[in-house]
Amino acid sequence: MTTSITPSISVVICARNEEVNLQRLFFSLNKQTYPKDNIEFIFIDDNSKDSSLKLAKSFGAKIIRVDTGDIELNKGTGMHHSKKDLIYWLDADMEICDSNFFQKMVRPFVQNCDVVASFTNEFALDSRNRVESSLLRYISYDPLQRDPLFQFFSPSIESTITKKKNDYYICKFTPGKIPPAGRCMYKQKILFKTGIKYSNSFIDLETLEIVSRAGYQTFAYVPKAKIRHYHAENIKTLINKRIRNLKADYLPNIENKYYLWFDLKNTKDIVKIIFWIIWVNLLIPETIKGLVKSIFYKDLAFMWQPIVSLITTDIILLNFLFSKKGQKIIINTVKNILN
Repeated sequence: MTTSITPSISVVICARNEEVNLQRLFFSLNKQTYPKDNIEFIFIDDNSKDSSLKLAKSFGAKIIRVDTGDIELNKGTGMHHSKKDLIYWLDADMEICDSNFFQKMVRPFVQNCDVVASFTNEFALDSRNRVESSLLRYISYDPLQRDPLFQFFSPSIESTITKKKNDYYICKFTPGKIPPAGRCMYKQKILFKTGIKYSNSFIDLETLEIVSRAGYQTFAYVPKAKIRHYHAENIKTLINKRIRNLKADYLPNIENKYYLWFDLKNTKDIVKIIFWIIWVNLLIPETIKGLVKSIFYKDLAFMWQPIVSLITTDIILLNFLFSKKGQKIIINTVKNILN
């Protein structure tokens, strides 16, 4: 990467029929003060039928047209067209809340040559007016928008912090102990050096594990850089995303995955899964937890705690049980235990 105090950035945006969300995203990007000569926007249009392409052209993004229906593959396409020092992916359903967002995200690279990537919270609750969707607000109290199921099975950001800087934290991501901070701004040359390949495997989390295994483990957490990801504004959307993750990513690619929530060959992890299933189906413990948090944060949004815990867990479990691949995995897991 160059030694300039303003490293160049490639920002990749993938979309398919996202005109409403893109209006919000492009509006926020137009307010950015990062030097225009040092930033490029690459828009991967996946055969949109609405005004998405028109909006991207009007914004001035570099256009690449595809017809894959695979956002992860499209992200990889964007990466391979990037020409800058750093690369960052934005979803269409996002917005930038700071005019100096990119300056904040870049600062750790300038001050620490060992930093391979920087990341921030997925949703800035304190950046503007109150979020109307209580579900979205509830999920966004977690920096990475982890619902209770994901919180239980994944490390927190805090567990990886090794040093406090003025505007950010230095984190060490070791293989198998990485929080799901999938949206990172990476040094582009590191991604190519580690041989990152994108197919139908989820780019965000897989990249974390691959880069870490290659020895690049110094990340920067920049909570003052504020974005908003309108990840799931209702329970139906959240459920659909969890089912999609299971069917499109986990089950088809389990033999080749790097980033795993748990190891089904590990007895401790199996016990942990069984414990969680029993725990959430009791309802009372998670209800009490939600009530306590509602009082502490003075926000009734936390009463989603037992509902989200139960529904996401049981929906994933049922889809797993009714899947032939899932059934095969369960049989093999039982055999391993008995042996």
